[in-house]
Amino acid sequence: MTSDLNDIQREVLALKRERGALVLAHNYQLLGVQRVADFVGDSLQLARKSAQVSGYNMIVFAGVRFMAEMAAVLAPEVPVYIPAPDALCPLAAFVDGEKARKCRAQHPGAPVVLYVNTTAEAKTEADVICTSSNAVEVVESLGTDTVIFGPDANLAEYVRRQTGVEVVDVEPRGHCYVHRQFDVAQVELLREEHPGALVLVHPECSPEVQDVADIVCSTGKMVKVVAESRAREFIVATEVGLVERLQAAHPDKTIIPAHPGAVCRQMKKTTLEKVVHVLRELPEENLVTVPPERAERIRRALERMELTVHRPPVASVVAHH
Repeated sequence: MTSDLNDIQREVLALKRERGALVLAHNYQLLGVQRVADFVGDSLQLARKSAQVSGYNMIVFAGVRFMAEMAAVLAPEVPVYIPAPDALCPLAAFVDGEKARKCRAQHPGAPVVLYVNTTAEAKTEADVICTSSNAVEVVESLGTDTVIFGPDANLAEYVRRQTGVEVVDVEPRGHCYVHRQFDVAQVELLREEHPGALVLVHPECSPEVQDVADIVCSTGKMVKVVAESRAREFIVATEVGLVERLQAAHPDKTIIPAHPGAVCRQMKKTTLEKVVHVLRELPEENLVTVPPERAERIRRALERMELTVHRPPVASVVAHH
């Protein structure tokens, strides 16, 4: 059904059919962009979808650059375009390949586990890659006393607490500025106002905020919990794009942002107008590529990740055709 879409959304749908384009959008994208995507999800879900390009001529990735790089690594046979080439993840900027190499030299024998929120350049130094949804499982699977981890120090602390493994931060200052905005007082005040609400917190939040959560989980898991839980109210500590997605999907439930100002300015750089521009013009400056040798090293680290975890079904939203 396209009757409830606006003109530019309908134009996107027509152009993507014409181009044979697979449009992927992260949970933090503007709701209007999410509505025209074939799949919406977290980093892990979108990475897996990127590898399933049979029948498509191109990928348009509505997200930040490291995500489009992942798609380019996993789908080398089709071009990958990003609507906003300047959409960069500030968290990813905390770690580069040199920092990872230095840390490895200081801790010989310790495997390097890099969060998916890193640049392709940094990922070439990873022994294995993880996401917020599988970081604990990946680290436990390695069977070592010590791992090198980065760039998010709060996710590292979550892994440390859950596993008992010595987790060495590649960059102790590494953080997501959006998730840093949540604080305990806000969450506790909201819990007083909504005593029956389930509190869902992303592991990029501070350990103190994690401590007051009912569930600490990735955005993909948040989607699942809200869909399956009998609770009617949810306090959600992550970027507001996910809150908006949940509100739209569950009008019968109350989704309360733990902080209404938790906005990723980089994610919001993607607009419907930019998606149309990419689909119409196929501009070279929007093409995202990863050198073959670098891509091969990243694929190996991703394969190790997949070997360590059980593959859940990929969550998706219904595409509007």
